[in-house]
Amino acid sequence: MTLIGRIASPAPTLDSKTSVSDAIEYLIANKCEHAFIQHEGEMVGIVSAERLLQGFKSRASAPIQEFMEPIITIKGNEPEARAEEIMTKYGAECVAVTNQNGVFVGVAAFKKINRSHKKP
Repeated sequence: MTLIGRIASPAPTLDSKTSVSDAIEYLIANKCEHAFIQHEGEMVGIVSAERLLQGFKSRASAPIQEFMEPIITIKGNEPEARAEEIMTKYGAECVAVTNQNGVFVGVAAFKKINRSHKKP
């Protein structure tokens, strides 16, 4: 049984006031599909590049907080299967991984979980 914390990747965090265009540029430059959103030092949401690109034409200068979704979290000592169950239940592409104290340590993406299941 693989624990989700073992496959969690570092995830970018952006300030809630970052513009959509700046966020898209950052995600492309860093080859990321998602970014977690911070407001006054606290994680408050997540945005996907896909959702930002959909809103780009009409709202390029809008702050990304207008496009964020709630964060779904899981403790790093939970099994991958539990993370996959949670993502399926909520229709999420990724979950935020925290340590036992609830401190954000990374992100686990559905794509990465599926790849780790295929490893010998």
